Order: sequence, then structure tokens, then C-alpha cells
Amino acid sequence: MSMLMRRLRHYLIVLTSSLSGLCMMLLFVIVLVNALQRYTVGRSLVWGENMAVYLMIYGIMFGIAWAYLQDKHVRFNLLQTLLPAQTQRLLTVAIDLLVLAVGIGLMFSALAFMDSRGHVRSSSTGFSMWMFHSAVLAGGTLLALSSLIMAMLRFQAPAGATEEEAGE
Repeated sequence: MSMLMRRLRHYLIVLTSSLSGLCMMLLFVIVLVNALQRYTVGRSLVWGENMAVYLMIYGIMFGIAWAYLQDKHVRFNLLQTLLPAQTQRLLTVAIDLLVLAVGIGLMFSALAFMDSRGHVRSSSTGFSMWMFHSAVLAGGTLLALSSLIMAMLRFQAPAGATEEEAGE
């Protein structure tokens, strides 16, 4: 089971980093083309600014799962480091489960928002807004899955393992 979780974690790291990187590259290209057109031709892409915002949101949503899978997220653990190793591990698993609940909450709120506002069309792109609101659904799903994997890896780690070793 632990080997399966490590492989799934590795696969998700590759997937989320690739998708996040792709979003940021497309964001860069759109902003660059928009700026060049604005100052050379005198006008920019009508959909460029909105699409850049949507790509940024998607990139951030993929990035939160990527950071969580690598334990590179912001964490306040001053008091946690004063606890015994076993208690630290259990507390970290509990935090992973709380993040799982946050991810599930993001999923449900995104579904509710998509249900109520998904039929609206973007004035600049012409696309239905559910395409853009689904970024939060994707982010919540990936965050929930990432926290579940990390909780399982940490819970299955040997008793003396450090937090970094438990995630590996």
C-alpha cells in the first residue's frame, strides 16, 4: 500500500507541476502578446486579460496540490516541534485530514457556484463560465487527494521517521 501511495504521489507531483507550469507559460505568452500588440498595433486581444486571470487561477489551483505533495507549503509548526516525535506525526496526520476536509469543502462550493452561475457566458471569450469556475473544483479535488495521500504515507511511516521521511 505504501509503495502504491508513493507512486501515486510521484505521479500527482508530475501532473500538477506540469499543469501549473503549462498555465504559467500560457499566461506569460498571452500577457506578452497583449503587451506587444498594445504598443505596436494600438490594440490588444479582447479576451487576453480575462484569459490571463483564468490561467492564473488554474495555475494556482494546480500549484497548491503540488506544494502540498512536496510539503513546501507555509506551515506554522513552532509548537509542534516541541512535542514528542510520535505526537508530531499524529498531529501532522490530523492536519492532513483537516486539509482533506478543506479540499472537499472547495469541491462542494465550486459545484454549487457552477450550478448557480455556470450558465453565464464570458463577455470576452464567449465561453461558458463553468469552464473557469471548474478551476476551484479541480483545485479542491487535487488538494483533497494530495492530503489523503500524505496522511496515509505519514500514518504508515515507521515510528521514528521524520516528517520529510514519512512523505517520501
